[in-house]
Parts: sequence; C-alpha cells; structure tokens
Amino acid sequence: MRVLLVCDGNICRSPMAAAYLRSRAAHAGLAHVVIDSAGLLGIEGAPAAAHAIAVGRAEGFDLTRHRSRGITAADLRAADVVVVMTLAHLEELAERFPNPNQKRLLLRAFEAGPTPSGGAPELADPVSGPYEGFRDAFAVIRTCVDHLVLWLRHAA
Repeated sequence: MRVLLVCDGNICRSPMAAAYLRSRAAHAGLAHVVIDSAGLLGIEGAPAAAHAIAVGRAEGFDLTRHRSRGITAADLRAADVVVVMTLAHLEELAERFPNPNQKRLLLRAFEAGPTPSGGAPELADPVSGPYEGFRDAFAVIRTCVDHLVLWLRHAA
C-alpha cells in the first residue's frame, strides 16, 4: 500500500507527517506500507523548514536530508491513499488529478480516532510562524498519524 501526504510546499506539514508515519508504520509492523510526500506548489529541492527540522529532532526523526518536491500525476497513480492538510488541497487535487475512485482524506479526519470522520478541520500551515506553531502543528500530526496507523492496519 502506498500513502502520499500532500501540503503546499512540502517543507513543513507533509514532511513531518511522512517522517512520523514512517516511524510509526515500521513500529506497527506495516513494512509493506510505502510513505511519500509532495507539495502542490511544485517547489523542487528546498530543505525542510528549520523549525520543522528542530521539531523532528525533538521528536526523534530527522528531516535534515528532506528535499521538497512537487506532486506529479505519477505520484497520484501510484498512491492508494492520499492524505492532505486542507480542503483546498482536496479541491486542487480533484481539479488537477481527477480520480473519483482514489481514497483522499484530510489528515485531521483521523484526529478523533482510527475511523476517518467527515467535517474534519484543516491543519494550518506554520511555515512563516515561530517554533511554537510548528510544535503545535506536530502535536496534531502525532495524534492523527497514530490513528491513521490503526486505520492502515485494517485497510492494508
């Protein structure tokens, strides 16, 4: 199973979520789950935001080698599940890469538990804010990814 995490620039939210999901999936014995991330803005080769790297270090994952990349049609064809941060991401994916049969979900649909819920809030982009904003965003990511792993156990 392939899971693609998507945000705007692929320098904050999706890299943090992907790195944490890789760690959690491995710990849960989901070695067959392949995790990747990309951004809708098409930024290529930028490092993760300094505050994202710092949060990763504090949380036990390393984003120093991460480089941003723009999403491609091939990414969408390969993904079984696409997890995004905002409704605008869902809308842009539907417009640019229509696929009504693909599972596309907001990350925060997993905030309350391992069954994705409708009406989920968006995860705000901390990109231009202080470290605390990144830390707070990661706290939400942690909860959601922990539940996503439980969902993947049954979906995979």
